[in-house]
Amino acid sequence: MKFINLFLILILLAGCGSEDSDKDISPDAFEFSSKVDVELNSYVITNGVIVTGIDNSTPISITGGEISISNSEFTTESSNISAHQSLRVRLLSAARYQQTTTATVTVGDYSTNFSVTTKAEPSVEPPVVEQPVEPPLDGSVTVDINYNLRHTVGGIDTFDRQKFITIHSDLPEHDWFDNDSFSLNSPNEVPDLISSFLQGYDVYLGRTTGGITWNLNQIKQDPAKPGFASESDATTRGNNAKWSYNNLPTHKQSVYDNEDRAVDMIVGAQQHPFWPEGTLTKGGGWALSQADTADEPIGTATGHYISQFLHKFFDQIPNDNIRDGQSKPKYFEVMNEPLYDLTTVRSGADSVEPADVFRFHNTVANEIRKNHNDVLVGGYTTAFPDFDKDNFQRWLDRDKLFIDIAGENMDFYSIHLYDFPTFQNSERYRRGSNVEATLDMLESYSLQTFGETRPLVISEYGAQVHDHIGVGWTPIRNTHSIRATNSMLMQFMERPDMILKTIPFIVVKAEWGRNNSIPYGPRLMIQKFERDGAGTGNEWVYSDLVTFYQLWANVNGTRVDTKATDIDVQTDAYVDGNKAYVIINSLEFEGKDVNLNHLGLADNTINQVTINHLTTLNDGSNGSVINTTTLSSLPESITLDAEATIIIEIEFADAITIDQTLTEQKYYSDLYLETISSSNLIEFKIDDVTVPTNGEAVLRISLGRDHNKSLIPELKVNGTRLTVPTDFRGYNQQQGRSKTGRENFYGVIEVPVPLQYLQQNNQLSLSFSDNGGKVASVALQVFDSSITLNRFESGTE
Repeated sequence: MKFINLFLILILLAGCGSEDSDKDISPDAFEFSSKVDVELNSYVITNGVIVTGIDNSTPISITGGEISISNSEFTTESSNISAHQSLRVRLLSAARYQQTTTATVTVGDYSTNFSVTTKAEPSVEPPVVEQPVEPPLDGSVTVDINYNLRHTVGGIDTFDRQKFITIHSDLPEHDWFDNDSFSLNSPNEVPDLISSFLQGYDVYLGRTTGGITWNLNQIKQDPAKPGFASESDATTRGNNAKWSYNNLPTHKQSVYDNEDRAVDMIVGAQQHPFWPEGTLTKGGGWALSQADTADEPIGTATGHYISQFLHKFFDQIPNDNIRDGQSKPKYFEVMNEPLYDLTTVRSGADSVEPADVFRFHNTVANEIRKNHNDVLVGGYTTAFPDFDKDNFQRWLDRDKLFIDIAGENMDFYSIHLYDFPTFQNSERYRRGSNVEATLDMLESYSLQTFGETRPLVISEYGAQVHDHIGVGWTPIRNTHSIRATNSMLMQFMERPDMILKTIPFIVVKAEWGRNNSIPYGPRLMIQKFERDGAGTGNEWVYSDLVTFYQLWANVNGTRVDTKATDIDVQTDAYVDGNKAYVIINSLEFEGKDVNLNHLGLADNTINQVTINHLTTLNDGSNGSVINTTTLSSLPESITLDAEATIIIEIEFADAITIDQTLTEQKYYSDLYLETISSSNLIEFKIDDVTVPTNGEAVLRISLGRDHNKSLIPELKVNGTRLTVPTDFRGYNQQQGRSKTGRENFYGVIEVPVPLQYLQQNNQLSLSFSDNGGKVASVALQVFDSSITLNRFESGTE
């Protein structure tokens, strides 16, 4: 009997299983009608359909949209639906014109789609865009100078000579003095050169890498800790160095009169013997430890020596009226141009991985900070910041990697910027748009990576004149350096809040750099026979590089507003009491007539106007000269020579009243290194913008593209199409004055944006007609003015 009951139960269970397997989960076919000509970024809801053809509760899901069953709330969650229940679908339309979005609904084993297509872009005329007046057809340029309008950037509104007017030299450097082996036993033509130059032209000292290297080569190894400098020997040598500084011989005691010129020095290490690869010190015959472990990461011994040097060779308590050696440097660069020597020119197993160099930076910084919280540490002091090389692979392999590994541990980024005006039969200039793109990229990526930018130290800049290497001093060599230095300085002065210090690579005599009897390149001092010919004398005289310092000798004061109709004419101005300094520099390869609008002066009268024009001699030497003109009234126009600089010094009868303000703020977008494709719209945001009532704005688009590609994208700001200028700072990077330019374009395109098209949170887009290259970064400069800026209306007031 038990067996019969069990048999009946099994039959019943089998029957139940058979019933479930026959359940109908295939609904009768249903569809949702597609929608077209829909508004952008809006919800669209289908009509309801009644689901039939299923037996009981059946699974339902959706992708790309939301569902509502029997008028319930819309949801993206999967659930169940029963026969004769109603179903609706909701879908968010695209944010672009004529784009289709689709949602797919699945009930049981049946799927169907609901599609929505946005409307076509309205065919309307682009709005009238207020942009700066184009240069007149006669080729002249107009410059506005608003003498009463204070220009502030990041809280800074004054000209800082200690930051900008510097020389690549140190205070007790032998080169300042004469009649010794460091000066080839020859006299200086200028008595007390160090004071005459530094005080006479109001110049500050900048950077040295020599002393720290010389002392490492002499210091003893710690017998108890091989690979590390002896701390006791560091103490002895440091005390000797401080005693020597405190007791300079009579002919060098003018050093003490110039100590205020060296309060924010930069000291840096070189590759050898600082990089731990077994290089022996020249005097001691030992090498820094090459260990790279958890307890002793790469660079520990190097950092230990540097920390000892900073602690024992300098006065640790400044401003206490007790001289105890030279003032401690304010900035320390972990290594000077490391990757060129360690990576670029090496191959195979000898080549050092950039990541190891950047970990070395972290270790050295940590060692320094164990004893020195008052020294700012930075790097990686890149020699050639070619971010765009190999379609930005160089940026990814080096500069981005440095920021990723060590950026947050650095107090500043250090960088070198050089024009190459005579390189491999080409003219490769950085001045102009390339410098702007390079600095914007560093700021933008840092901001995106760890929420803040890092300040910059430009510890070398100018021109490297390759075609003149090995030929000694020539006037044109100096002229190339002066042109680059003036142009880049004008650009650095636009970022006073982001730049800690800039140093043109101008050295004093640099006998340490003499090579096979050929003297070093960019020297402030040359011997008289180098200029005037054999037999004229061995005295040390100024080279043409002194004209840079002579030109800028008096500039000081509060920055006021200036602007030119031509972006290739750089302008700036400063007011100091009853004096004003108007600076105009040309990035053009041809001369320009410049019209001047002097604004905001009320009834102030003129005592005297002095125009100093640093230009090139037309005698065939291509040397540099300052031509000076004196006037009794404000000039309405001037002629600016090609690649020349003019500083107009104006003395008024009364102090100039600065009673209006122009405050500049930069906002970076969320865009980073976007690939350019003709089929893709590049969309990005710039949020939290404070839009002023009066003022102006400029969108800065950094592009890296081959020369045969378009540099004029279609730009939209909050749906409004703006005109992109065809001109940008400096040359087009394809063709120089007489030779070809860079291998490709990398620079900033600056687009004026009328304030009425901006809002707090901004949606922007770029589209290109061709493929290739990248948009590296985008930033928005906003200028908030207390007065209406009526740009380029002729006249003087």
